[in-house]
Amino acid sequence: MIFESHAHYDDEAFDADREALLGSFAENGIGYVVNVAASLDSVKTTQALMKRWDFVYGALGVHPSETGELNEENFAWLRAQLKTPKTVAV
Repeated sequence: MIFESHAHYDDEAFDADREALLGSFAENGIGYVVNVAASLDSVKTTQALMKRWDFVYGALGVHPSETGELNEENFAWLRAQLKTPKTVAV
């Protein structure tokens, strides 16, 4: 079984075939995926993948290049999101 430890399947590059791609993982031996959020928006899209697919887990956070969007309110929101089931890393 393959465990993909760092993915960005919420990226727009996968918009056209995300469902088909993720739907093919089991038959191709991919058992687990950690999708890594890089911005506040991608925290939301990663959470959506975590909810949709049993085998997708999340690393929730903000990449250093995206820290300009952080303020006290956004930090509080992000902190609350870390309690989302299937969050495995920050």
